[in-house]
Amino acid sequence: MTHTIIETCTGCTACLKICPVAAISGERKIQHMINETICIDCGACGRVCPSAAILNGDGQLCQSVKKSLWLKPVILQSRCVACGACIEVCPAGVLVFDETTGEHVKPILNDEKNCIGCSFCEAACPTHAIEMRVPVHSVDLAK
Repeated sequence: MTHTIIETCTGCTACLKICPVAAISGERKIQHMINETICIDCGACGRVCPSAAILNGDGQLCQSVKKSLWLKPVILQSRCVACGACIEVCPAGVLVFDETTGEHVKPILNDEKNCIGCSFCEAACPTHAIEMRVPVHSVDLAK
């Protein structure tokens, strides 16, 4: 089951803007809708919703999370076998192979700002070389 927008939606468009697959539609100040055939259940919409108007796949109300505190993938290079599974599943396209490392090409988080923290990369990694963590600079700011 995918995420659902409920009647407390104010039509702010935050969810519409963050959705990596354009599964959300609606006009400003009118309740938005999620197309369940397109939704990939990444949860980004629920983390940005300031109105607490999104239910997750289990029917639980999603909590808004400050974007700087979203989990980001940390690639443990010693475990990585450079299979590219993480890059293939990333709906935001923020993981790429680091071509600057010479012959040992490994994936890196190339665009932290646009990472939606979905954890799809972590789940797809066959060697458990990806851990989702709060960015270090965000932890320092939260103190």
